[in-house]
Amino acid sequence: MFQICATNRTPRMTVTLSAFAASVIALVIAGCSSAAGTSNVAKVAAADRTVAAQFAQSGGGIVQSSPVNSLTGSAIQQRLFSVPRPAEIVVNDISDLEESLLYAQRATDADPKKQNGGKWIEAAQIGLLFGAPEGKAFLTAPAGRALVRGEPAESCPALHVATAQTDAEATEGAFRACLRQVSQREGCGCRVIARADRLLAERDDFQYAIGVSSLLVDPATGRQVLMTSEERVIEGRPDVRRLWMLGAAGPIGMLQIERDGRAAFVFSETGKRYDGSHFEDGFRRGRVARRAYLTAKDGKRLVVLVGFEEEELKENSDTLFAWNPSGPLDLKKAEAN
Repeated sequence: MFQICATNRTPRMTVTLSAFAASVIALVIAGCSSAAGTSNVAKVAAADRTVAAQFAQSGGGIVQSSPVNSLTGSAIQQRLFSVPRPAEIVVNDISDLEESLLYAQRATDADPKKQNGGKWIEAAQIGLLFGAPEGKAFLTAPAGRALVRGEPAESCPALHVATAQTDAEATEGAFRACLRQVSQREGCGCRVIARADRLLAERDDFQYAIGVSSLLVDPATGRQVLMTSEERVIEGRPDVRRLWMLGAAGPIGMLQIERDGRAAFVFSETGKRYDGSHFEDGFRRGRVARRAYLTAKDGKRLVVLVGFEEEELKENSDTLFAWNPSGPLDLKKAEAN
């Protein structure tokens, strides 16, 4: 499928809600709704090592690792050309692949000097490339490279980067990886948004929220704790992510998710662990909105919500705050006021 359409901007919002856990509230009360500052970087790195040890001791089998947080000087100094009025190059089925690869080739081979309205942009100004793990991998690729995202992004949470000897090979690899991930989701395709030194989507498509609002919910009482979360990758384990829940004083806990649907949460101070499953509900400002349903050994339940916007939470509160680990939800689309 080859088409052109406008991009809608999703505004950034915050939520203020009450606390539910006595063991957490002392850490939260200092200001858990504040975005984590630069001082949190070292705290997260240290906590990453501590929680890895806690998981290993409890049978989690998690390897020691550190977040992939940095870019090389050469990657930072790059410039990428933002193609004016970019067409949506989307693969809905493997049969579309050959034609879409041809369109992607044409889009990146066009002379920038002849494309009125396009401009070169510093890598550091492109949030998704500078902040997301896949974006960083794209910027540090030594040769051919492509970045492919689920389409529509709001309901198709897939983002894949591929590198190869040529851009064509990388684009095909990223498309195939994305199609494998979204194949079980109705109405989902895959769109190439960056290839070589070209941005093939509108600037709004490259938003990336470093810190997003997250909620810990006690489904038995409905009480909630609001925090900010940051996403980290696990070195050597590309199918594993850690989402750190941060208050003003540093990490409060960590949600670890795996591509096969398993999830676990550990509180930083007590080491108490909850295990269960997680689901992904599409992108919000470049971050995947996630739900996790977890149970501790003592039977206590915990729901973790990551990345949902304020109006969306209000419209879907009964659904999102409930204990419902059965699968994807049909969420109402909320419009910002």
